[in-house]
Amino acid sequence: MKLPSYQDYYPYILMFADKPQTSDEYLTLICEEMNISDDAQKVKNPSGEPTVRNRLRWGIHYLRHAKLMDKPARGKYVITERGKQIRGEFGKNITNKTLEKFEEYRAFKGAKSEKIPVSEEQQADMLTPTEQIDGIFENITNELKQELLNQVYDSSPYFFERIVVDLLKKMGYGNFDGTTVTSKGGDGGIDGLVYQDVLGLEIVYVQAKRYKEGNNVGRPDLQKFVGSLSGRKATKGVFFTTSDFTTDALSYLETVREKIVCVNRERLLSLLIENKVGVELRSTHHTYKIDEDYFSE
Repeated sequence: MKLPSYQDYYPYILMFADKPQTSDEYLTLICEEMNISDDAQKVKNPSGEPTVRNRLRWGIHYLRHAKLMDKPARGKYVITERGKQIRGEFGKNITNKTLEKFEEYRAFKGAKSEKIPVSEEQQADMLTPTEQIDGIFENITNELKQELLNQVYDSSPYFFERIVVDLLKKMGYGNFDGTTVTSKGGDGGIDGLVYQDVLGLEIVYVQAKRYKEGNNVGRPDLQKFVGSLSGRKATKGVFFTTSDFTTDALSYLETVREKIVCVNRERLLSLLIENKVGVELRSTHHTYKIDEDYFSE
């Protein structure tokens, strides 16, 4: 189901606001009233907070700025006389347009409205500030992934093998005495080795294919890789590609005894960024929220 926007919560918050309640108490009542399923309540935003909870809290926040709600005690919110008037007049048709009738809300939103073009403001109006930040972060990450992919394509196939080897090292594989992840330059279908223990008793073999988008790794590529493992009496392998894997190729892996992990373009780029391979930190921005447990008596 489509999750309600923070504006959608306005009338329901006011519906249950005749007595002071916490945001979580409102959430329980409103989810039941709006038939928001347990699964929908578990959906989290990129920041890790349940989306329905985050949006409801912002809904309360904006209603307070319009003086439709008050905070009579720590962590508890209740409707005001103005809120009762608006609830009676507009019923379930309470939106940001309704809140804009009040000077307090306009003053709160004014600085932002002057800086954002109308079309962008209307689009942003459906999102909480947390979701806007998450969206911007996602856009920056997607742009970085594309730039990173272009760099990989511009490099030589051998350098791509080195990238994969460096990634495995950063992920903690082969971090024993000496360098135990070694590029083999395509030795018999094997591009790298990962020693999982200091004595080399457990070895994971690596294959890296720098394919363009659309040129997906097929069954023959994986059959060759499995054959290389079998010839070495190995049972574990990782296959990296800058494209993707065909359904037939992935189905084939279900029929072999060897354990093969397939890493496609999207997962590879995410791993490179997470492990800071080929990228560096540009800046860090921290956001904070109120610790309601601290303020609870």
